[in-house]
Amino acid sequence: MSNVTVTIYTDPGCPFGFNAQRQELQLDWHYGHGADIKRVMIGLIEQSSSFEDRGMTREMLAANAERLRSLYGMPMLTDAQDHLAATIQACRAYVGARTHDPLRADLLLRHLRRRAFSDGQPLDEPVTLHGAGADAGIEAATLDAWLTDPEVERALREDMTASRTPLPEALALPHRLSGGAAGPRYSTASAHFESDARRIVMPGFQPFAVYEVAMANVATDLERRPAPETVDEVLAWAPYPLATAEVAELRGISHAQARDEVQEAGVQFEPAAGDGYWSI
Repeated sequence: MSNVTVTIYTDPGCPFGFNAQRQELQLDWHYGHGADIKRVMIGLIEQSSSFEDRGMTREMLAANAERLRSLYGMPMLTDAQDHLAATIQACRAYVGARTHDPLRADLLLRHLRRRAFSDGQPLDEPVTLHGAGADAGIEAATLDAWLTDPEVERALREDMTASRTPLPEALALPHRLSGGAAGPRYSTASAHFESDARRIVMPGFQPFAVYEVAMANVATDLERRPAPETVDEVLAWAPYPLATAEVAELRGISHAQARDEVQEAGVQFEPAAGDGYWSI
């Protein structure tokens, strides 16, 4: 069987990364048994600032959040915060977990995103980082030690450099990249799919069908796991509570049908940002 490495470029503070969790869960469900999924931190914002300093307004960000929630159905607040929060410490925290406690790294990333986008907590506040760490079973002192670890800092800077060095296949689609005067970089949810001598580069936020095509091209012998048949199967597998939109994506059904199924299953529900999260 082919050994597949999937490298995903993302950031805890990017709304597209928050919404791409649906596709990434599908990737893990259908192909996780034969794929090594790695996440590279982009480091979108190194310094907190006002919206005006970045040429933005609260209204612009609120409208974008409303659009994304309408398109993808994730529990996402639409009220903008009072400033543009730096994401670098959250990226650093994730890289710290990836370096020192890899089994908790993706769980920490999930809780950082949930606190930022569903609960409205700014990622530049230590209480947000510590809260997400506690959610993932990481003590505050441990997290703080990672944030000042030179090894973690080196790894983070390597991530940021890789994010700003797109491969030729990505450069061929410049409209799928981000960047400005500093040059092109991968936009959130960009990914590489690699196996032996085969490589597919997927720049930008894409539907799951593109992930499937990429996997089929780099690993023709990797069997695609069928979609789960029940909500209970989905929630028993998931490493954390799932939004209705994520259940729908995994089951291959509509948002409305997914909501009916989870309600009929009698599982636990925690309201958040116009929807909420389901768990057994």
